[in-house]
This record gives sequence, structure tokens and C-alpha cells, in this order.
Amino acid sequence: MSMYGLKIRIPKTASASPVDNWFAELVGDPDIASDALYPFLSFRVRITNRHNQQRGINNISGSLFIGKEAQNQIEFVYLAPIIIANIFPQASTTTNLQQDVSLTIPPQRSIDIYALAELSPVALSKIEKLREGEDLLFVIRLNLWVGAKTTALSVSHAGRPYIRVAKSDWAERILKRTGYMEVTVVELPEPIDIPELRNALDYLKNAWKSYHIGEYYDAVTNVRRALDALVKGLQNYDASLVEERTENDRTIREPKFSAFAITGKREKEAIAKVYRALRSALGGLSAHEGAINVDRQLAEFAVVAGQALLRYFTARLKHKGEA
Repeated sequence: MSMYGLKIRIPKTASASPVDNWFAELVGDPDIASDALYPFLSFRVRITNRHNQQRGINNISGSLFIGKEAQNQIEFVYLAPIIIANIFPQASTTTNLQQDVSLTIPPQRSIDIYALAELSPVALSKIEKLREGEDLLFVIRLNLWVGAKTTALSVSHAGRPYIRVAKSDWAERILKRTGYMEVTVVELPEPIDIPELRNALDYLKNAWKSYHIGEYYDAVTNVRRALDALVKGLQNYDASLVEERTENDRTIREPKFSAFAITGKREKEAIAKVYRALRSALGGLSAHEGAINVDRQLAEFAVVAGQALLRYFTARLKHKGEA
């Protein structure tokens, strides 16, 4: 199985045409496999032998690419392998789809394949980021092994060598069925290359690890450490990004929120309230080991809120550095 290149560029007006007297086209619309435990995007593809003689296929594999329109072209990037789950009509002998298949297609006749592509939460998140609320564009690239020769086919749809799924269909008919709308996929923040900020990210990664293995108290403690490391990192990056204030006769060092709030006073006040509330809550939890029960929901809240804050500050810092 080959990715057949990580990128494909196709003109928007490109027309589908047979390749070496083979032709592949989508039958119906993409959907979510109803009989799979995990979300799989399903396709029914018809492969036609346009030769005037019988052809035997020894193997079929494929790759799924997702695209984005840019000027007069569509650039597709590799997303996932294609899994051949079934073949219609059934082969005359028992077929092991994990190994070589043996199919005979008479001249000017076709077979249909039922193909699947796994949609992990991370893959779905990347799809949503790439399409930016627009229609979704796919390319299915199939490889047919016919004897010693390999033929690469792009599956056609509505006369084009790519598949277009309307944004309304994707959101209402497909995305909901994946369960994606019930799960928030949060990416780890990407700090600029400053050691102290990388320390903050390391603590956050440890918090996620502790959360996933059920060590919820440790998860909360690591989020607090991540916020402490953030302040130290900002101090070393630029001392003007940190300020001190007094609370209950204590001196507290924290980010200078006005230096990050590019949209104005309300942003500054909102971020300050969130940061201070979380910092205070985490300090109270992690200072009383064994006295406070930290369950999954509380740890989840701490990790997600801490990650959101770190992403905010690192993104704003990167913006300041590029301004």
C-alpha cells in the first residue's frame, strides 16, 4: 500500500477520464460506516474494465487525500489509507482482503468495492481546520495490481477526478454521525523556542499523561506547575511581560495581561479573571494532598482550562514576536 505522493494538485476544471482503459467512479455519496465501532468514512466505488479483453486484478489498495481550493487549483494532502472491506459481486473463491485478492473482470464490465477510511478525532479536527467551513474535497487514489503492472486511478465524482461533499451534507449527515460534535479535540499549544516556555509545555504534557492514566491529583499539580513555569519563562523572555500585585499581604507575580490583550481592556480583564481564578483553585487543590478528592471531571477541567491559557499566552507571544 502506497501513499502515492503526499500531495496532489488538480485544476478546478479538471475532467475525469479513463486511465489505461480502466475507470473508477463513486457510487452514491460518502457516508459513515454504520456497522463499525470506530468512525470510518465509507465509499462505494465502481471499477470498470474498459478493455476489450478479460482482466484479472491481483490486489487493490488506496489512499485518501483531503483538499483545499487555492486560486485555480485544488491541493490535496494525504489523510489516511483506504481499506477494502468488501467486493461486489463476490469473488468466485474465498478472498482474504488482508492479502492478495484474485478478481476477474470481463471486458466492458465492472465490480464495486466497499472502501473505508478511518476518521480519528485528530483527523477530524485537521479536516475541520483545513476546510474552514466550506465544502469538503476528497481524492481517492486506487492502485490496481494487474499482473506485473500497477495502475493508479483517481475516483471520479460528477465528472471530476475528485469528490466534493457539500458543507451542509458534511455537517448534518456525516460529522454528526462520527460523534465529533460531542468531543472537543484540543491541540497542545505551540510555544516559541524558549526553554522556560518549553518547560511549561512539558508540565502540561505530564498533566495530560496523568489524566489519561487516572492520576487525577497529579494532573492538577502539573497544571499548576505549568502556570508557574509560564511566569518564569515570560520573565526571562522579557521582564516587562510580568508584573507584581499584592493580595492579602502577599506579593504575587503573574503575566502582565495588558501586554497580551491586543483587542483592548475587556480582553485583558477577561483573561486576568480566568487566570487568577484557575491559579487560585489549583493552588488550593494541590496544597492539600490527600485532603481533597480530585476526580476525573475536576482534573479534566483543570487540564483543559490550563491548556487554553497556555495556548493563549504562547499564541499572543508569537504574534508579538512577528509584529
